[in-house]
Amino acid sequence: MSMNLKQKAYTIIKNKILNCEYVPNMYLNEELLCKEINASRTPIRDALSRLEQENLVSIIPKKGVLVAPLTINDINMIFETRMLLEPYIIKHYGHTITEENLSKLKDILQDMNVDKKLVDETTVHSYYNTDDAYHRILVELSNNRYFLQCYDSIFVQNFRLRIMSGDQLPERLISSRKEHVAIHNYILNQNYDKASEAMREHLLASKEAALKVIMTKDFSI
Repeated sequence: MSMNLKQKAYTIIKNKILNCEYVPNMYLNEELLCKEINASRTPIRDALSRLEQENLVSIIPKKGVLVAPLTINDINMIFETRMLLEPYIIKHYGHTITEENLSKLKDILQDMNVDKKLVDETTVHSYYNTDDAYHRILVELSNNRYFLQCYDSIFVQNFRLRIMSGDQLPERLISSRKEHVAIHNYILNQNYDKASEAMREHLLASKEAALKVIMTKDFSI
């Protein structure tokens, strides 16, 4: 079997899960996936097996393939992990940040400028991409591949949550940018303890916003 066909099936299904075209708690039909992707059952099953390892689907005997839900408990666990990881990295590795990365963070903050009256789906998605770039730069300061693997695993679920939220919380985008600016300023002043505290406060506010979103979705509880 062509590895390209396996990868094609995996990429298509994963992207549709991440973009919530296949919504949480939805059952996927293998036969329909085969027709949709124009592939036999073998690459489809290979793709689903990989996605199960990534906690994006559950293969349930005699029932089918269930797209992983996003529950209140998931949100609590995601942000518990992030609040342990990201403030720690800033506190212990902030001093290693380079001028190049400081410049990148400054550019990202410029890109995060949001006019609440003009928020739409495109604006929200663009903001989330820059937000991820900001956090990723800081996580990479650790130069620890296990931290990065942990962050990448969380990012996959965070991406789905963001797609689900749509443009419901424009005020949150404004507040979020201010929180990022505060973190950046503490880093510029080499006050890494305060930067770490500011990151924790930012993640706590993000968690509260995420819980508001998840509780409005019929398929998330």
